Amino acid sequence: MITPFWNKGLLLTALLLPALPAQAEEYKARAVINAWDRAVLSGELAARVTSLPKRPGASFKRGELLVGLDCALYEAQASKVAAENKAAGIKLDNARQLNELRSIGSLDVALAQSEYAQTQAELNIARINTQRCQIKAPYDGKVVTVLVNQHENIRQQQELIEIVADQRLEAEVVVPATWLSWLRPSASLMLQIDETGARVEASIIAVSPAIDPVSQTLLLRAELAPSAELMPGMSATAYFTAPSAE
Repeated sequence: MITPFWNKGLLLTALLLPALPAQAEEYKARAVINAWDRAVLSGELAARVTSLPKRPGASFKRGELLVGLDCALYEAQASKVAAENKAAGIKLDNARQLNELRSIGSLDVALAQSEYAQTQAELNIARINTQRCQIKAPYDGKVVTVLVNQHENIRQQQELIEIVADQRLEAEVVVPATWLSWLRPSASLMLQIDETGARVEASIIAVSPAIDPVSQTLLLRAELAPSAELMPGMSATAYFTAPSAE
């Protein structure tokens, strides 16, 4: 078979041209947006709800009141224990004076001191309980949902309100374990949000130290810049660019 002249020329040209550098490959994986801080706050006392100043979607600052409880009973208990503590302190002072006059022994002083220490501990507990009547925000954020209504009586450890710090977000990405051959911490990636179509830049801050033996995948955590377009719970597609082969 005779090879046409122009085919020979193309073949010769292809052999003489230098090889082009390999293009960087793009990989993609699924991701979900999570908040660094998200919590369901519970009541530590059995009491009646007297105040719910924040509704779902409302913003709050650290230290603001989220749930107020009726504290009349606990304040009365604290006042009672404070009176007992004061009386125990007077008894202790008197016992020390009598001991100096040799009217009582050191054992009586020790017993009076022990009684005072006991009432002081009870007073600290009562004051802690009164502080628990006000459930305050541990950080800046927003209310996700309110789980009780005003005037309801709650039990101990009952869930009351769910909150989230929506300005501190990260992405969790599950990728094949084989990507470890080129994936490195601090590598950049692009997230395309499913719900809005927005594209957001991110960078890897942590790689899971263990591979799932069943799926042969591992978890990445990527840091996101604060954005009004992002919300916890959003899903996304993460796009990675692998380094090109030399």
